[in-house]
Amino acid sequence: MTTTRSLDDLDRFAFRLGRLVKQQYPQLMTQGFTLIDLEERLLPYRDTRREMADSSPMAWEHTMLRLIAGERGILTCEEPLRGACVQALTMASPTLGMVRMWSTSVLTLNASELATEAPRPVGRAHADNGCRFCGGRLPDGRALTFCPHCGLDLTKRQCAACSTELEANWRFCVTCGRGADAQTDAYAEAYAAGAPPLLEAQAGRAA
Repeated sequence: MTTTRSLDDLDRFAFRLGRLVKQQYPQLMTQGFTLIDLEERLLPYRDTRREMADSSPMAWEHTMLRLIAGERGILTCEEPLRGACVQALTMASPTLGMVRMWSTSVLTLNASELATEAPRPVGRAHADNGCRFCGGRLPDGRALTFCPHCGLDLTKRQCAACSTELEANWRFCVTCGRGADAQTDAYAEAYAAGAPPLLEAQAGRAA
């Protein structure tokens, strides 16, 4: 019998990292990046914590160490750094501070291990009432915030262009301005062509 593994925070980090590199920093697929880049630019705590099942700083550091140590083959790094991460993970309270002496070590992505498909937008119906992240069946007749299978926040979504986290009812990305779904992209294109009456009326009401 085949057992399906539930998504955990390492999967979430891999998804975010793969999408971010593919959409914004494709050069990193070949040239790699440093531990500093990973910690401060690619997977900073301030951006990743709201997607985590356990959003504590300690859990973030633990997941980062798992990622750098090569768990599930997502990243490859120099052996001294990998070994230091493996050793840190044996400690009661592992932190990235234990491996910062290798902060300029180069890490590389294993493209075959990355999930880069953007999640389906919140609010879109699915025939099987499944989670848009993991596909697990959602309970009927209940107001849900988190998926009971993978733990991801069902009330949030991310901009397909820049990965900014969006509230479920936002129509446009607050960072890049892209429409949050196909309908709002169409609105944006129409607005650029001459502001249709509907958008003018909405703007008037907002004013």
